[in-house]
Amino acid sequence: MKKFIIVIIAIVALMPLRSMSADWAYSFVVYSGDIYEISPDELVPSDEIDKKIGLVTRYSDHEGTYSGNFSNTYPKGTPYYSIKNIDPKEIIAIKTNEAEFVKAINKGRYANGQLESKITWISILGSLVIMLLIIWIMKRKKSVL
Repeated sequence: MKKFIIVIIAIVALMPLRSMSADWAYSFVVYSGDIYEISPDELVPSDEIDKKIGLVTRYSDHEGTYSGNFSNTYPKGTPYYSIKNIDPKEIIAIKTNEAEFVKAINKGRYANGQLESKITWISILGSLVIMLLIIWIMKRKKSVL
């Protein structure tokens, strides 16, 4: 019975701390290493659009580590544009259909999942320590009896 309890505790300890499914906090695109939050209610008039500066190279609605210009909202091939008199490091426009552009605001560098991989390793190491501690306690109790 004790071995069964140890196995159950070990399985629970090794379970991921958070889901890896679609759970991003907001809609975004990544452009030139920065993450831009989509403002779907803020349209950019077509006469304010300057030039095409990039496009979505990968779409995914699952959290993970991706590189390049990807989005959790727009499909591969969706173009990015600069806006007249606005630095693309601050705000860009995303073409959503033939005549509509939405604003995307720079939120800083995209970490390419580096933070997520650190959290994963910390979780694995923490789970291992917990398992070893449980085994040590069980052996100690056994030797006392």
